[in-house]
Amino acid sequence: MPWLFYFDNQGVIILIVTKNQQLESDLSEVMQLVGLLYRRAVRSLEKDETQLSVGTRAVLELLTQSDPQPVPRITEALLWSRQFVQRSVDAGVAAGVLELEDNPRHQRSKLVRPTAAGRDWMAHTIQREQRLMAAGVQHLTADETATCLHVLRTIYDHTPWTTS
Repeated sequence: MPWLFYFDNQGVIILIVTKNQQLESDLSEVMQLVGLLYRRAVRSLEKDETQLSVGTRAVLELLTQSDPQPVPRITEALLWSRQFVQRSVDAGVAAGVLELEDNPRHQRSKLVRPTAAGRDWMAHTIQREQRLMAAGVQHLTADETATCLHVLRTIYDHTPWTTS
């Protein structure tokens, strides 16, 4: 349904927003805020002494929460190009937070896994981020946080994201 509007008795345009249009507008604002939070996190990460890129950090975080994976599977999980993931992995290997191991299922596609130093760095980083977010936690209830997670997961799961 398109935007509805009419003129009131003084000639002022009154805009009526339908429920779906309001929801779409609200979800757009959610995505804008997620972008702002992401950029703040990037700036915080850039101030970290290890100088890991956001891409390397994302790969490391994924791998600390899963089994070792080859680059193509990491690409699928992060919805990034293979080249970007490969550069992030190479940087992580150079920084000593990721390592490559033989893949019993594929001779040329190595498995990527975090090193002990990478696991320690990720744990430290998550603890630091939780300390930074503690101020915001004071203004939220457990139900609000659960609802936020539900909304973000629903957007993630039901939006046809592509890497193109």
